Amino acid sequence: MNILWLLFSLFFGISFFGFGSGFAILPVIYQTVREHSFLTAEEFSRMIAISQALPGPVMANAVSYTGFIAAGIPGAVVSVGAVVLPSLILVTLVLKFLDRFRSSAAVGSVLAGIRPVAIGLIGAAAVMISENTLYFGKLLSEAWAEKGWTYLDPVPCLIFAVVFVLILKTKISPFLLIILSVAAGALFIR
Repeated sequence: MNILWLLFSLFFGISFFGFGSGFAILPVIYQTVREHSFLTAEEFSRMIAISQALPGPVMANAVSYTGFIAAGIPGAVVSVGAVVLPSLILVTLVLKFLDRFRSSAAVGSVLAGIRPVAIGLIGAAAVMISENTLYFGKLLSEAWAEKGWTYLDPVPCLIFAVVFVLILKTKISPFLLIILSVAAGALFIR
């Protein structure tokens, strides 16, 4: 029961105080799951990849996986409930007062201030995921690895580059690109 309360309180707090998309919240989730030893960095990166491939919000998929690892099905249910509840509460309150503050300059200023923070958090999530996905091993020795010298894994880097170019230059469905990336990873990455 203590683990369920811990999961609820952690993910409720993250969801309640987090701004932006699920990707913007990923660094906070990562820090939390590492502090409580729910997942390793490599497991977290894999979980993000799975969360993106599954339908539904990335944050809900991520916390359900983490909750399941920590406490089975009850942990997954409690974790998702904890993430959804703050949104339910806040949306209900906002809808109640929306008409009164719709044209408020202060509300517009607050939202304008939140946008750069959300972009920064999304960027941090991208860096964190790339560190655990595109790099591997040691460049020359343990001493070099301790200094952060690692080397790029060519197959994930190639998949990343191809998908990045295809997203910028074509109108291929992101869903199709995810499926093709999953297939390429299954074929070429051990």
